[in-house]
Amino acid sequence: MTFFGNVASQGCKAPSARDAEPAAPQSEVLDAFMKVADEMIDVIVVGYPKSGTTWVTRLVAELVGCPVVGFLNSDHNEIAQEGSHRHSNFQCFKSHHQFYELCELKINPGKVIYVVRDPRDICISGSEYFHIERWPFLGKCFRKFPGGAEIYSGINELILSSSRYRVKRMLQAVVDGSKDINHWLRVPWVSHYKSYIENQSFFVKYEDILCDPESECKRIIAFLGISRDESQIKGAIERQSFENKKQEFLQSNQLNKAKFMQTGKKEQWRQGLSKRQRKMFSEMLTDELNEFGYPTFDNGI
Repeated sequence: MTFFGNVASQGCKAPSARDAEPAAPQSEVLDAFMKVADEMIDVIVVGYPKSGTTWVTRLVAELVGCPVVGFLNSDHNEIAQEGSHRHSNFQCFKSHHQFYELCELKINPGKVIYVVRDPRDICISGSEYFHIERWPFLGKCFRKFPGGAEIYSGINELILSSSRYRVKRMLQAVVDGSKDINHWLRVPWVSHYKSYIENQSFFVKYEDILCDPESECKRIIAFLGISRDESQIKGAIERQSFENKKQEFLQSNQLNKAKFMQTGKKEQWRQGLSKRQRKMFSEMLTDELNEFGYPTFDNGI
């Protein structure tokens, strides 16, 4: 749902050609505004948190030649936001919404791209990104004093909430959901993606984009009903590569965005999860992993 769409739904309309009075400048502006409103197409790139939605949203917008407006239905400073200089009748939004939430926002499901990623890599990525605390009440105590937040953050990461503990908490979130870690993690990974499959949404695998970006980009532009030649596709992929984007952010002193760009590699779970955790995932999510062709104990872990 766009800002323009909201205005249009409130009953504004351009002056009729039959009006006796010549159009005033304000009416001409409104007429042009309504034309844009009628033509604007929202592309929603959605996925479970830490599935690569930031990268894929930017890549889709680069392919289309449109801006990433921000996070859907939110005015917070979205890290994926870029390309405000691009002019297009498309605009991209990043999202972690469940399917029913998109329906409540009256989003056109025909322009939704769902990004799916191996849930075990989601665990590893999330454990490094989310602020996971073992004893939150200690943090509240530290934050009462000047400089306490920084001191507690270091203690929490190094001692209180070790890497092993954070991975364990993320594993629980992916399997069962955990609103304590993050609002968008309140539902399990399976519940999140299943609703999109049931509604026949367009899916892309994060790992497939990593391994064969050109083929996946061609699938995406075909889905969106646009055409791009080989050089345009290769150019978009190159500009949105992890290495180039991170260098771009560092050179422009956008350190938070540069820090957000992690390795982006697949199958990090092979080193990040214990043997017991890998076995648990395979036993609990065998069908789901097989559905997307992810390795399990039965097919090659």
